[in-house]
Amino acid sequence: MSGAKGVQRAGWAWNSDLSYAAIGEQQVSDTVYRLPRVERFGDRSVDGQRYTSEDHLAAEIERVFKRAWIVVAQSSAVAKPGHVAVLKEEGVDVIVLRDDKGQLQAFQNRCMHRGSRLVHKSGPYKRFECDYHGWRYGLDGALESAPDADGFGGVDVCRIHLETIRVTELAGQIWVCLDRTQPELEQQLSGIADELSPYQLEDMEPIQERVFSVPVNWKSMLENAFDYYHVGKVHKRTVHAHVTESPEIALYGDHIRQNIHIAPYRWRELIDRRCSRGGPYTARQHSRLFKYTLFPNTMINVLPYHMTVMRFWPDGVGGTRLHYSFCQRRGARGVEWLRARGTWLASRIILAEDVRMLARCQSQMDASVVPQHLLHDFEAASAHFHDVLGKWMTQIK
Repeated sequence: MSGAKGVQRAGWAWNSDLSYAAIGEQQVSDTVYRLPRVERFGDRSVDGQRYTSEDHLAAEIERVFKRAWIVVAQSSAVAKPGHVAVLKEEGVDVIVLRDDKGQLQAFQNRCMHRGSRLVHKSGPYKRFECDYHGWRYGLDGALESAPDADGFGGVDVCRIHLETIRVTELAGQIWVCLDRTQPELEQQLSGIADELSPYQLEDMEPIQERVFSVPVNWKSMLENAFDYYHVGKVHKRTVHAHVTESPEIALYGDHIRQNIHIAPYRWRELIDRRCSRGGPYTARQHSRLFKYTLFPNTMINVLPYHMTVMRFWPDGVGGTRLHYSFCQRRGARGVEWLRARGTWLASRIILAEDVRMLARCQSQMDASVVPQHLLHDFEAASAHFHDVLGKWMTQIK
């Protein structure tokens, strides 16, 4: 068991030889992860209180979201000097920008005078000025001026600087980490960065960006995105109607990759070749949708001509704020443009099917009635996610 209320694993074992670290010379991209079959109820289940406990959510914020690498925005949001992105969600309130030299900077979103929130929305800035007492900061985070600065006695306030945090750019996303002890992001991704490299995701730009509020625990929303067990019911006329084989699942340390061969028709092969800038791509990358779940809360779905980014943020124990972004490659025209727009519309239909179902079925989850959530073979990724979550929850800083 991972932690006091984790994934129940009595009577079965993980295929430990399929962990990324143990693969060695084998190509991880061709490694498929499958759970062994079980017959007894409870052999593979998740404690229901993980979805309903306020105390558990508070611990998740402190031990996971405030320690892990998280996505703040897409690279396109801070493409030019002075462009600023702000993220304010449970336990996290940060500013990310490119300074006058084009370098990435990230700061805690608090004035260093009295702790007031400094920047309230994303956009272009030349400097930051606090609404409370008028302290003014440059894009490098240094305090430029403070009204009546000599009133602070012997304190040289001009040496004050916004609190910096770690920031990096990878896979077309801007990431931050509030914990200075964590390894670098690329190291933590266990090879995923190399796999994403051919897609050149920094070249993607949004068709649509939106934040959805859904009355469902954030873990339920995240798990649904890689749960194939519900597809035959919820997406009977969409995804299920155009998939002829089960998805493949591979593990990369704390992270998960799933790929699905959607619409394996002859006409699609012809169109794919005209919509595949970037590369070089493998045959699977041409033909399959690759879904990367990057712990703790980000999913990146990619094909050569599009990228969907979904970030699942807790909104109280019974709510999720889903940051949704659908992107096409910059400069898309003709068939490529039409293909991306068509996929976007399909994506929105599929997302709407999920949101309607989750809001109806999961919004009033009751752990006292169903204390253990049994997991199917097609929910293997959920078992791994909860195992990782349990590891992070029990780690001591």
